[in-house]
Amino acid sequence: MIWIEILSPHGEVITRVRIAGSEARIGRGYDNDVIIDDPYVAASHLRIFRSEDGKLIAEDMGSVNGTFLYGDRTRLSRVAVDGKLPVRIGQTFVRIREPGHLVEPERIARAERPALPRVVAAVLGVLVLGLTALNVWLAQTGEPRVSSYLTPLLATFAAVLVWTGMWAVLTRIFSDRSHFLRNLVIALAGTLALTVYVEFARYFAYAFIWPLAVTYQYAALWTIVAIICFLHLRNVGTGRLWLKGAIVTTGLAILVATLTLQRWEVLSEFGRQNTATQLMPPSLRVVPVKRLDVFFGDIAKLKAGLDNDRRSSKPGADR
Repeated sequence: MIWIEILSPHGEVITRVRIAGSEARIGRGYDNDVIIDDPYVAASHLRIFRSEDGKLIAEDMGSVNGTFLYGDRTRLSRVAVDGKLPVRIGQTFVRIREPGHLVEPERIARAERPALPRVVAAVLGVLVLGLTALNVWLAQTGEPRVSSYLTPLLATFAAVLVWTGMWAVLTRIFSDRSHFLRNLVIALAGTLALTVYVEFARYFAYAFIWPLAVTYQYAALWTIVAIICFLHLRNVGTGRLWLKGAIVTTGLAILVATLTLQRWEVLSEFGRQNTATQLMPPSLRVVPVKRLDVFFGDIAKLKAGLDNDRRSSKPGADR
């Protein structure tokens, strides 16, 4: 008896076929014991049989595209299978196992907590919408209107749903389950992190006269977006996380370097201009403000130096 498993590209078992005899043939033709609907598989591609010492052997039957072990690019005409490494024929992975192949012990089932993800998503949603409404209230300088609150709240809600729906579709395509709630929690947590960073950056820039957090805000925000994308990719599938991390990190590095170069070119041509984007109460300032007499004294020293330089310069020296 032989068991033949057809695997997905992610290594999941799609179907299992039980062969009662000691030999099996695999291919695209209807005269095979296992028929594979893959245009890159030959009509008669693979023959499975037992050697004299009882081992299972996979033998290529003269196919054009060949037979390979998983992770190996060496074309094989015959290979002994151990039930662990799949064999690739065309674009399909096949695993051959004995009836007595040892399986892993059953996993310990965790207690189901279906309410916890919903509670987390609800709390994150309330925090995101609450911070959005608070920002609108702090930035208002005129009469309050319902539309001024409703528009940003609906825009935030719609953006989170569209982003979550996009990743849920990708997760459904590649892992057969949408995991909408997980993707929603990731999206809400990322949105909350973006909002909190922007507000803290503004506060530190004002309270401590530390503009770096605002000046390089684009790098921090895109880093948060990259982390969100990696978590979504991990939710799509846990395979090859190092490759997914490398792709996200490379894309982030290229994007931040490009934005930094563009900002440097603009600043070198037009100069730096710092503008306060949001008024804050003086009570939030931690670094003490200079007294008026000290400030105007510094201005007088600067003016005296400029006047001295102007008097000492000779007419026509810059020609």
